[in-house]
Amino acid sequence: MISRSVLLGTSMLIALASATTAFAQAEQASAPKEDTAELEAVVVTGSRIRRPDLVSAQPIQVLSSESIDSKGYTNVADALNDMPSAGVPINPIGDQGSFGTGRNYINLFNLGTNRTLTLVNGRRFVGSNVASLFSGAGGGGQVDFNAIPTGLIDRIETIQAGGAAVYGSDAIAGVINVITKTHFEGVEVDGQYGVSSRNDADVYRARITAGRNFMDGRLNLSGSYEYNETSQLGFNDRPITARQLAFVVNPANRTTTDGIPGSIIALNRRIPEVTLGGLAFRNSGSALSSLLTMADPSNPGQRITAQFGPGGTLIPYNSGQFWSASVASGGDGMNLADLSSLISPVKRHVATFFARYDVTDHIRFNSEVFYNHQSSVEPYNQPIYNAPIFGGNSASLAFSTANPFLPAATRAAILGNTGLAADAANPGESIFYLSRASADLGNNKTTTEGDLLRTVFNLEGDFKFADRNFFWNVAANFGKSWGTFSSPNIDQVKFNNAIDVVRDTSGAIVCRSAAARAAGCAPLNMFGLGSPSDAAKKYIGVQFVSDYALIQTSYEANFGGDLIKLPAGMVSFNAGYSYRKEKSRFTPNDPQRLGVGRSAAITALSGSYTTKEAYVEGLIPIFGGEFSFPGMRSLELEGARRRVDNSLAGKNDAWSYGVRWKPINDLLIRGTRSGSFRAPAITELFLPNAVSFMTATDPCDARNINSGPNPATRGANCRADFTALGLPANYNLTSNVQAATVQGTTSGNRGLRNELADEWSVGFVYQPSFIKGLAISFDWVNVDITDAIVNFSLSSIMQVCYDSPSKPADVCSRFRRNAQGQIVGADNAGYNGPAAGFVNAGYTNFQGATLGVDYNFELTDIPFLAKSANGADLGGFGFNFDLFHVNKQETSVTGLGFDLNDDKGEIGNPDVSWRLDTTYKRGPLAVTLTTSFTGKSYFNKDFTPETRNPLWVKDYYLNDLSMSYDLTDLVGGRMGFDRVKARLNIRNLFDEEGPWGTTGLGVYDVLGRYFQIGLNARF
Repeated sequence: MISRSVLLGTSMLIALASATTAFAQAEQASAPKEDTAELEAVVVTGSRIRRPDLVSAQPIQVLSSESIDSKGYTNVADALNDMPSAGVPINPIGDQGSFGTGRNYINLFNLGTNRTLTLVNGRRFVGSNVASLFSGAGGGGQVDFNAIPTGLIDRIETIQAGGAAVYGSDAIAGVINVITKTHFEGVEVDGQYGVSSRNDADVYRARITAGRNFMDGRLNLSGSYEYNETSQLGFNDRPITARQLAFVVNPANRTTTDGIPGSIIALNRRIPEVTLGGLAFRNSGSALSSLLTMADPSNPGQRITAQFGPGGTLIPYNSGQFWSASVASGGDGMNLADLSSLISPVKRHVATFFARYDVTDHIRFNSEVFYNHQSSVEPYNQPIYNAPIFGGNSASLAFSTANPFLPAATRAAILGNTGLAADAANPGESIFYLSRASADLGNNKTTTEGDLLRTVFNLEGDFKFADRNFFWNVAANFGKSWGTFSSPNIDQVKFNNAIDVVRDTSGAIVCRSAAARAAGCAPLNMFGLGSPSDAAKKYIGVQFVSDYALIQTSYEANFGGDLIKLPAGMVSFNAGYSYRKEKSRFTPNDPQRLGVGRSAAITALSGSYTTKEAYVEGLIPIFGGEFSFPGMRSLELEGARRRVDNSLAGKNDAWSYGVRWKPINDLLIRGTRSGSFRAPAITELFLPNAVSFMTATDPCDARNINSGPNPATRGANCRADFTALGLPANYNLTSNVQAATVQGTTSGNRGLRNELADEWSVGFVYQPSFIKGLAISFDWVNVDITDAIVNFSLSSIMQVCYDSPSKPADVCSRFRRNAQGQIVGADNAGYNGPAAGFVNAGYTNFQGATLGVDYNFELTDIPFLAKSANGADLGGFGFNFDLFHVNKQETSVTGLGFDLNDDKGEIGNPDVSWRLDTTYKRGPLAVTLTTSFTGKSYFNKDFTPETRNPLWVKDYYLNDLSMSYDLTDLVGGRMGFDRVKARLNIRNLFDEEGPWGTTGLGVYDVLGRYFQIGLNARF
């Protein structure tokens, strides 16, 4: 069913197209109806200096608007994420951050979404990453690509490793610059629909772009409107996620040297300690041996474990093949696939407006307006728990068999069990413990509504003086992103009142507390799925709502041009100054702030900082043009420096220098060296001491104790802790914190410094004149990040504690273990749980290479084909090959090195990935086969054949087919169109599932074969 938003968007498209067409008929334009790019001066991403070509000293990739449309991308993020150098993104696939549902952030080189700077037309774009620990992304001003439409895009330039000297903070992994058309005339409409081969995952997009010249071409007004809607999927909608793979303890393993892996893959993972209708235990523990039993209806005289069925009746319960706490294969335990989102749907309304006015031949005014409204929901999420694998308010619930909601037969069956504690308040009754995943109390879905508005006003000009060309500009940039997140939850006090029930004098079941009854308490039946009444759910329910806003204000002024004439050309420069203020606030409502529900109390956050930056850039041609000789056809040097004064992080310098050398006309050799930085984000600086729920990798868990950078050190430290707790030194710990959360705290740090990055790249571009249409580029990139801002998580804290030879007390004191060796969360005795927080501690070292090969030729360029063609058009082929190789990807969270994590070759960081576009064009027909390759990848390189099997997943190939046909000659003239083009795309042509052992999320395709049809028309 088409939504009201689609109908509204379609009406707007028709109205705008009709109005523009009517105006075009009333007044003839002074310029042809073509979109044209101003080529008076070219500014390549990574520099502000105007130059005669688009070749940069830095590695650069260019994605054209034609490529975006021809491949059916409805979101710019999808196009960028298909680049081999793009890492695992933050996107609507998989579990979503509580305050990040539906977002699209890019992650170049897998260095973090907050280390990629996104620009639009060379200027910053306001971010959408909420200032909260639960946004799903690292702290920073990440740009949500949902806010950037596909209409009016000219191209997207991506430079790798650097850009801070020219653009400032965040440009460590690189810079993505979305460049729009500066001049558009006519009207273009575009519609596209997509659906999977399983008849789901529908995607709609409708778009209109319109523009016109006025005042003899001195004024151009243009704009676009785009509506895009995606659909939801759950884990059960695809086999790769529905099969619920899990690594489990291998029962065949005996020792650490027997050649038998400690962990193996099991299918159909279930959580045997909890069900949606409820399990009854003898005590508050999680041992399945404590489950209550009932008479086996299939085997008279025998007993079988029981669960609560509809209406509170007891029915047989199959716990499946038990492996370890919270992990079983099969059975009736809770299936997380029933409660997990595969794709969260997003609806986007994106509008733009551009104005360009030539005040004189040498002074121009232009402005930009971007507006985006989007909504999203995480369709599946985990429910309200009461289970023995959790603690605090989420622990299992003690009930008396006197509870009036229990059917008589159920009460009798429970009392027929031995080992139950007596109910002192009700003689003859007993106490049992209920474990339940209460999906019927509320789904915990998070919904979001968000808006973004960005405006730019720019005055620029150029002039000549002393036979030299100069240019200048002053600009103001205002952006605001704001919205709300909301999710249902329960009021814990009301919940406790509602489950404590008795019968009144009339025999009706009521809440025990008279005060609660007077306040509207409705009794809550927890026995059996679907038992809670609407009245009870309404009474205990509460809505969590959080408002957020990010505000960006920026001013800049630039002046540049020619300085000195050298034999090879002009020495060029640019100097400028910018002022920027970033402000962010996050405001949860009272129920969320007070922590009345099951989620952690969420604290409000507000903060801001300003940065004043002065910068200069120069380009010196040493050789070139007529001033050249063999081996030195051209040589250019360039350099840039930026002085930054951040109101909180202090002063810092960013710098870069580079060289472009042509020993022969066909070969360009280039190299750069730069010092970049990332300023601390508002979340990292201002986060109050906030409650958070944590899971962690426990080094002392039996599955991990023999791993790590130094297994001997880890084992000795763990054994020392076991002994101190009164446990055997060889204690076989299954740590609950690896599967269930504990409550702790996390806080910001206003003393944070800038992250620093030392970067260099070297490469070449080869275009042999003897092979027409061939271009080869290669670049080697090195990035070393120090003083990395890290959230010293519970996993990191425990790793430092147990992997350090000295076992530092200041780190080890940040968490506690109980007598069973389990990590302890916050309690009612004043202990706040594990203490995490942001520090400048870590470092990351990255090395990688990119290789690009482009080869285009006409079939008639081949002599024997040309001869047989007799002048006919045989068409032509184009090959575009893009390869990315990771040579090093290692991180030390502590910065001490002993915890060095080598991610190279792991899932999401393959050694080699590549993409090959093979295109055939002939007349109106264009066909492209895109083959993508992701190399063999390890789950974790710390694992060995002794600890896990399998260790890795196989190579993965994905094929997409894109076809387009220009219908202009067939229908364009008769229908009044200047151009009509139809397209068909089939993504994942052979329906290839991700490699065995993975869910595919964020790395491999999860949709399967997918069809898209589209139509583009221009008039």
